[in-house]
Amino acid sequence: AKTNSSTGNSIGATTQHTNVVGYYQDASINSQHASAVGGVGGGSGVIGAGNATVSTRRVSLGDSSESNNKTTSELQIKCRNTKCDRSATPADAKKYYKSCHNCTHLYCSRECRRAHWEKHRKACLHSRASNLCRQVLATCKDDVDSQRHLSLLARKGFLSQGRGVVRVLFRSAEAAESFIKHGFQCMGEASYVRWPDLMPAEMGLELYSELLKLSTEYKPDSKMLIYVAICVVSEAPGMGQAPVRWERQLVSRCAKLKLCKSILAELDQQHQALQLQQQLQPQPPLTVVAVPEPTTEILILTFNPSLRSNNGHGELILSNILDILSRRGVLLRKHYPEIYQRLQTFTDGQTDKFNPVTLHPRDSQTGKSFVCIIMPVHTSDNDVIKFPSASDD
Repeated sequence: AKTNSSTGNSIGATTQHTNVVGYYQDASINSQHASAVGGVGGGSGVIGAGNATVSTRRVSLGDSSESNNKTTSELQIKCRNTKCDRSATPADAKKYYKSCHNCTHLYCSRECRRAHWEKHRKACLHSRASNLCRQVLATCKDDVDSQRHLSLLARKGFLSQGRGVVRVLFRSAEAAESFIKHGFQCMGEASYVRWPDLMPAEMGLELYSELLKLSTEYKPDSKMLIYVAICVVSEAPGMGQAPVRWERQLVSRCAKLKLCKSILAELDQQHQALQLQQQLQPQPPLTVVAVPEPTTEILILTFNPSLRSNNGHGELILSNILDILSRRGVLLRKHYPEIYQRLQTFTDGQTDKFNPVTLHPRDSQTGKSFVCIIMPVHTSDNDVIKFPSASDD
């Protein structure tokens, strides 16, 4: 899909993407783009999960298909901890093995379950919720009432705020399942979010980059962007004799769907009726001057984390980010000490992870607030994220 021109009273955004080593101009988005030491990209997939093992093949305790080839005594259920070689018959496994708190993975002991959790957690927490996200998006498309509601939300949101996405939040996996089963009456919390207000820390860098890309491409006159987020609460094994602890996180997916045609027709009729009413009303003696909406400036500071191991590059990343913000009167160490500490710890090599952060500081020179996003990226310098332009012309 290609970017379509916007209509109505949309709020624009000036995007400035800074590479702390050099500046260059991206004419396609009419904005200054620079990166701390790198470009944008990266990706990951959702890992599937099996249940148990027969020799080298994984089966479920209730899998009757194996009985055609093997007797019950030949079946062996292997512990799912990859560093453990223990196995047992289905009867013994059912009696003595410990299952994962959230799925059907089987372990020979609590110790093996605890030891394998860090490796297993991503597949365990994400596989079910990720599949539910796909089903929710399919329901949004196929359920007539849901499509109408989301289309109305998307169209009115675009006309009043500009390009953005419809965010549908479910507080639990069970709430998402209810929506899939019953449709619109069980829909989650739906709201319209402007693209500058999207939170990379909430959805992850991969989905955030994908949503920014879709925001430049979708046709708001006929399409809408749906962002589904499901809150997953899971039990994680405690250390030693510690009790089970609870973990909460969001699993998200997005899609581009067609707007409901009946909603488009109704909104068009309302617009025509409003124009006719304005024409029939007597003109006031005063001249009304339209004042354009203020724009929101977006400053994107990116860096390639893989380059920080090179001599001096870690310090260069930090110093350039501090320098760029200080020109606007923003002292990261003073105004955002927690973010400064996290960034310093990352560039020093004390930690391997830095989640994207969004700040809302005020420029001391102009007196205006702006949005600053600091995010690591994994790609070549030739790959550039395209951000929606200010006017969408």
